[in-house]
Amino acid sequence: MLVKDEFEKVLVFGETKFGVQRLAEHLSKDGIPSEAIHGNKSQSQRQRALNAFKSNKVKVLIATDVAARGLDIPNVSHVINFDTPATYEDYVHRIGRTGRGGAHGTAFTFIDKR
Repeated sequence: MLVKDEFEKVLVFGETKFGVQRLAEHLSKDGIPSEAIHGNKSQSQRQRALNAFKSNKVKVLIATDVAARGLDIPNVSHVINFDTPATYEDYVHRIGRTGRGGAHGTAFTFIDKR
């Protein structure tokens, strides 16, 4: 999905710090510029990752819910719930990061087959 042109600025939510970091490293290794923000990163590391995403130096920002609270990122084209949100409120918070200010956005949620 991420190699398609319409996936311009993608915010991906994961459940764990370890999973978020691993996914960012995997995507970057595969040629999709990505950064991770989570609770194990220092404030300066989170700010650098956020600035890289806002300035389009990276296409994908992968975050845990805790690290993503309060972020104001304009022009997010897609939100992907890589891990299913724990609560309805978490879901609403996550998908609210796209389609802001009258802009269009798309949200996806990956669901485990059980």
